[in-house]
Amino acid sequence: MQTRHRALPARRQRWRQRTGRRRSYDRVVILEGRDARLSYFVAGDGPPVTLLHGFTQSGRSWREVIAKMPEGWRWIVPDLRGHGETQTPPGEPCSMDACADDLVALWNELGFEQTHLAGYSMGGRLALHVAARRPERVLSLLTIGAHAGLDKDARDERRRDDEALAERIEREGIEPFVNYWGALPIFAGLERRGPSYVAQVRAERLQNRAAGLACSLRGMGAGAMEPLWDELAEVSFPCTFVAGESDQRYVATAHRLAAAVRQGRYEIVPRTGHAVHQERPNAFARVLDAHLAAAAADVSASSSTFD
Repeated sequence: MQTRHRALPARRQRWRQRTGRRRSYDRVVILEGRDARLSYFVAGDGPPVTLLHGFTQSGRSWREVIAKMPEGWRWIVPDLRGHGETQTPPGEPCSMDACADDLVALWNELGFEQTHLAGYSMGGRLALHVAARRPERVLSLLTIGAHAGLDKDARDERRRDDEALAERIEREGIEPFVNYWGALPIFAGLERRGPSYVAQVRAERLQNRAAGLACSLRGMGAGAMEPLWDELAEVSFPCTFVAGESDQRYVATAHRLAAAVRQGRYEIVPRTGHAVHQERPNAFARVLDAHLAAAAADVSASSSTFD
């Protein structure tokens, strides 16, 4: 995102947990630049934590987790390019670099030099990209069901698949694609939460635009992602890599990622598939809470060393 931008206040929105406890989005705003209009919300007070959603989602997908977390954190939750209320004009990129620039512009706007960073799937890959390429802006990293890039042959094949899928979205429109996407086996774990929850997820996916999702696939799909494995060796802040027990591909990847960084650990959540934070939000909130507490202690210890 270019440096010319301004924040525009939007209406305050509220939402309620089943327990009746109430939290508010402090702001739902648009960060306006020359090549994108980035929608995001912030909530809470304390050290910043930026949450990045997955493909076909939006920042709204993090609401339930935020509601289950203790007070004391400032949640920064954007809609990434191609998703939600964020608008990217035709011809502008939905790339990892462009989204990383958006995040830096957002953090600058909010006055945060550094933030804890967490992301799911596509958002997890973006979080890894930022951690490797903009490490000075990151306090800690947590990913769910994410990898750091494919080898050349797999990447070339995936790029072709992503292009075919992008063309399908443009040809058929958003609803047929969402029906196809939601029926993929990787999301079967969501069905444990019942038909009403599955319907809610579907409704939120339908809020996206066909052109936006196609742009995202071409620019941020696994086929477009540059491998980061070698660069991760320089990442020195605390990292936690999460996978669901039944998501075997990402269980193996979580182990590999934890070994690739200096302060890495993995967390495998039982009885869970790919979308850990949605399938078992209580269990994931405990993992995130433990990660942030440990990372905060690390930041405090590092600060004391240099006092």
